[in-house]
Amino acid sequence: MPSRDLKTQKKRSTPANLPVRRRRLSTQAREQQILRGAIKFFAERGLEGQTRDLAKKIGVTHPLLYHYFPTKRALIERVYQEVFLGRWKSEWETLLDDRSLAFGVRLTRFYRDYAATILKPEWVRIFVFSGLSDGYIPDRYIGLLNERLMPRILRETRRMLKLPLRSKASERENELIWGMHGGIFYIGIRHWIYNQPMPSDIDQVIADRVRAYLVSAAEIFGSGSQASA
Repeated sequence: MPSRDLKTQKKRSTPANLPVRRRRLSTQAREQQILRGAIKFFAERGLEGQTRDLAKKIGVTHPLLYHYFPTKRALIERVYQEVFLGRWKSEWETLLDDRSLAFGVRLTRFYRDYAATILKPEWVRIFVFSGLSDGYIPDRYIGLLNERLMPRILRETRRMLKLPLRSKASERENELIWGMHGGIFYIGIRHWIYNQPMPSDIDQVIADRVRAYLVSAAEIFGSGSQASA
């Protein structure tokens, strides 16, 4: 009996049986932990998910979460900065402006890299979930596209077709540009929302979408120019 008690005492005193202390994280590391957890949480449950459930999922207290992000909107804004604005590349704008390359080449290279950047589960699903709730993230991001992308595509398409440059697209021109852009984004919708397989050769699919746009642009942009003359 004494030997059994001694063995039990030794077992209880081994490091494996001592309580595990949680490693204290720096302020920056804790904020990143919460942010990464929020991105995953919102991508899975949508932006209507409760912050109390988020805190539990991450493994932090609800008051601690609010210490770093005082409101849910502040957290969503940080998610927007990280997932959407933070992934926008200024070199895309430089590429689209580079007239040493044919416009079709520029547009194809841009959309191949753009698709590789945004067609991720967190990007697509959070974008859709936000659109189904208050529209905050789509409104912000579409504003970005209307400032940095769409005018470039409009200008360079008209330049390629040797048409007068206009600052504002006609309705048909605008819908054609958005049709190409939305068609590429829809690849992610099919996969990350509808659980359909990705194309086996997505680069070729994107090249086909761009080519279809350029062929259609010759007619639609040209007719828009004649109608406005």
